[in-house]
Amino acid sequence: MAQGIRVESAYYGAPNRIGVDVTRRVQRFADYGEPFRVGNDTLRIDPSPNHPKALVVIYEVKGRRISDSVREGDVFYFRTVGESSGAEDRKAAKKKKM
Repeated sequence: MAQGIRVESAYYGAPNRIGVDVTRRVQRFADYGEPFRVGNDTLRIDPSPNHPKALVVIYEVKGRRISDSVREGDVFYFRTVGESSGAEDRKAAKKKKM
């Protein structure tokens, strides 16, 4: 684990349909800290043909557990300790305005 990222679980599929475990495949990207485009080609499987899918990943960085999800076609970026998600950034911005 060159980047200190340990993927606990990664599932790829359509909501309310069959999803597949892609933990080992996602861990390979994590080992290099590489972002990747979520899709059937990248993950080498199409668990639900003709349906929009998403990737849900739970991973740990330096003892911090992080959960992220990304829609098919978007890019998944591993966050490091100290980085926040867009939702966290928006909450912080709202508090500053108050």
